[in-house]
Amino acid sequence: MTETALNRYIALFEALERARPKPDSSARPFAASALVRAPAGEGGFNVRALTTRTREIFRILKEESGGWRAPSGTLRWIYAAMMAAQSIDPQRYFAIRNALKDAAKPSGTGSLYAGGTRAALVLSLSSENIDTLIARFFAIKEAIKPPWYRRDMSVTDMFAAAHAAEGATPGEVVARRDQAEAVFAADRVLKGHKREGARLCALMGTSPHQVVAGFADLREAVRAQRKLRHDHDKSMLVAWSCEGLTAADIPALAEIREALPRQCNGAGGARTRLAQQILVADRPAPPAGSLSALTAVIAAQAAMMAAVIAGSTVATTSAASS
Repeated sequence: MTETALNRYIALFEALERARPKPDSSARPFAASALVRAPAGEGGFNVRALTTRTREIFRILKEESGGWRAPSGTLRWIYAAMMAAQSIDPQRYFAIRNALKDAAKPSGTGSLYAGGTRAALVLSLSSENIDTLIARFFAIKEAIKPPWYRRDMSVTDMFAAAHAAEGATPGEVVARRDQAEAVFAADRVLKGHKREGARLCALMGTSPHQVVAGFADLREAVRAQRKLRHDHDKSMLVAWSCEGLTAADIPALAEIREALPRQCNGAGGARTRLAQQILVADRPAPPAGSLSALTAVIAAQAAMMAAVIAGSTVATTSAASS
C-alpha cells in the first residue's frame, strides 16, 4: 500500500474538515486528492500551508467569479486545491481564461466549456507566452474536434488544453490518436472504447498495445476483489490501464479504498476513483518528469471529478423522481 500518499491524504482531508471556511462534503474528498500530489518543500510536506493556500485561492476565485460564474459550488474548492498543489498563480489563470474567451469566436471552433475555466486551469501549468498557448489550443481543438453528433466540449477542451500545455502540434496529436485508435479498434474487447482509449494513450504516452495486452488480467484482478467488484465500470478500467495500472496494483488499490475516511463516498464509484488517485500519487506519470506528465495528471483528475459529479447528479435526479 502507498502508505505515504494515504497518510498525506488523510491528514489533508482532516485539515480541510477543520478549516473555516471549509469545503462541503462533496468537495472535500477531491480537494484533498488534488493536494496529495503537491511537491514537498524544504521542511517536508506542509499540510497547513497547502490548506491555507487552498482557502486563499478559493476566496480569490469566489470574489472574481461571483456566485454564479464557473467554477462554482463544489468545483470551486477543487480548482482552488489544484491550483494550490501546482503553485498556479490565480492571476495567470484569469488572464488565460479571459484570453480564451476573447479568441473563442474568431477561432470558429465553437463554444468553450464552462467559459473556458477547465481549459484555463490546464493551460496555466505552462509558463509559455499566453498568446502562443491560446493559438495552439484552438489549433489543436480544431484538429481533434469530433463530429457534432458525438461532440462533448468538456472533453475536447480538456484534452486540447493538455496537449497545448505540453507543446504538441495538432499534427502530432492527431497522429498519436489515429495510431492508438487503430489498435483499440482491432481488439474485440476494447473496440467499443477505441476513442476513449486513444485519447488517453495519446496524452499519457502509453502504448496502446500494452493496454490491450494487460486489460484482461486487470479486469479479472478487479473482479476478484469483493469491494471493487460492483464499484467500477469498463471506462474506469480503460483509464487505469492507460495510466499504467496492472493486475498487480489492484490488491493495494482495494486496501487504500478500505482505509479511506468513512465520509469519502458518493455515486459514480467515488471511493474507488479516489483510491486509484492515491495509489498513483507518488508515481511519475509517463513520460516522467515532463510537463505532459503533469497535464495528464490534471486531465485525469478533472475527468474523475466530472464522472463522479455526473454520477451524483444522476443519482440525485433519480431519487427526486422516484
